[in-house]
Amino acid sequence: MKRSNSTTERLFKSAGISEGMAVLELGCGPGEVSEVLSDIVGSTGSVLAIDRSKEMISSASNRLDKSGKSNVRFLQADLNEAPKYLESIDLLSFDAVVGRRVLMYLPSPERVLSSLLPWLREDGLVVFEEHDSTICPGFVDAMPAHERGVSLLEKMLAEEGVDQSMGFHLPAIFSKAGLKFEAIWAEAVIDGQGDQYTLGELLELLKPRMESSNIAIASEIDELIAQIEIEREPTAVFVSGMRFCSKAIKG
Repeated sequence: MKRSNSTTERLFKSAGISEGMAVLELGCGPGEVSEVLSDIVGSTGSVLAIDRSKEMISSASNRLDKSGKSNVRFLQADLNEAPKYLESIDLLSFDAVVGRRVLMYLPSPERVLSSLLPWLREDGLVVFEEHDSTICPGFVDAMPAHERGVSLLEKMLAEEGVDQSMGFHLPAIFSKAGLKFEAIWAEAVIDGQGDQYTLGELLELLKPRMESSNIAIASEIDELIAQIEIEREPTAVFVSGMRFCSKAIKG
């Protein structure tokens, strides 16, 4: 499964991430956003991507190696701990701190952001794209399988302690971290769009997490995915969530 990340690229560029910047990426996961950032900052810029998972760091590194991108390096570290992983890096080294769907997983995102400010240059950017599922799903015609799929995803995230309304909280979190809030954008995530996994694909990807959390068994998820495919119609619009992107500056 592969998706375009054109929406994230557009949002980050709109927020001011640009060529030549030195960027600190939080929670890089398998490297999708790292690849986007690599393209945006170009050969004159750089990206330091952080993730606590050794497996994700390995996956991200392989992804960027295959793409022939040499302006990204990866570092394994827990964002919830004091940023000792940056001790060898000069203060005021980064033009921006960014991430996608990572603050929603942190118990104290404002504390994490605040601890990184010494490494962010004056007037440096803080830009995050986060998810919200509290005002969705949205649809006109009945789509029970889609609704069931979204409810399973929400239950899994709740079990994992994820803040599913993080998009709405971004301005307040930036302010609590000592940043100057600048702007926020929001748009619907419509199932089946080119830059987004379909709901069925997402359920397939997250099946192991759902099973380990006792949310649903594999056979139940497989049956639901089949029902979702039957429900899908070219003219049907199913809004599975909202994406928020917010920008703040250090000042």
